[in-house]
Amino acid sequence: MKFKVVSSDTESTEYSASDPKGRIDQMLTGSPVFLFMKGTPDSPQCGFSYKVTDILKSWKVPFQSFDVLSDESIRQGIKDYANWPTIPQLYINKEFVGGSDIVDEISNNGELGDLLKEAFPDKEFNPPPPPAEVQEIPAIEAVEILKSNPDIRLLDVRSPEERERACIENSLLLDQEMVEEMLGSWDPESPLMFYCHLGQRSRQAAQYFTSQGFQQVYNISDGISGWSSNVDSSIPKY
Repeated sequence: MKFKVVSSDTESTEYSASDPKGRIDQMLTGSPVFLFMKGTPDSPQCGFSYKVTDILKSWKVPFQSFDVLSDESIRQGIKDYANWPTIPQLYINKEFVGGSDIVDEISNNGELGDLLKEAFPDKEFNPPPPPAEVQEIPAIEAVEILKSNPDIRLLDVRSPEERERACIENSLLLDQEMVEEMLGSWDPESPLMFYCHLGQRSRQAAQYFTSQGFQQVYNISDGISGWSSNVDSSIPKY
């Protein structure tokens, strides 16, 4: 399914009203489901915009969008229009629905499906499957999974200082830049494995990524400490 994106390249012909409110009115009139976001559905420029586009795609609903980063007057104008201070903003049948947290909530409780049915009476909408469960595994099992599936990304959620003290080979540091890249461009079917010192911080990270739609997510339950004890004793303990 293709999603039409209204950009600054086309608005001069499609939306010629000079004031932001008039332009916004015209945009909302042109599509039953409209999203004001940062970036585009194919390339969101913030995690919240990614989250809403991912939810809409999971419902398989056609929608249009506008990249507020391309036009400062619309970026501020939509905040005034809805009296809502943040982006993204979702509209259905020209009515403001909410931002990412509200869209996530009504997607989970089924209310979004009812709104979409009102917007498209002739279409059938089925709720997306629930988030996947994090698979908790000890280090000794994790190493066997990694050997049999070399495509798994092994992600270290610890601090750079901890990583300098001890590190599992071929792992990647999960910093904010990588988080944004993962949410913006990685395939949700990409298998992920997380680790920290003892397994608690990595569990939280793993749960976050399942909530964002990633389907194959592992957590090393005993962390790098367990890896040092049961897999590779050359890794220092701390």
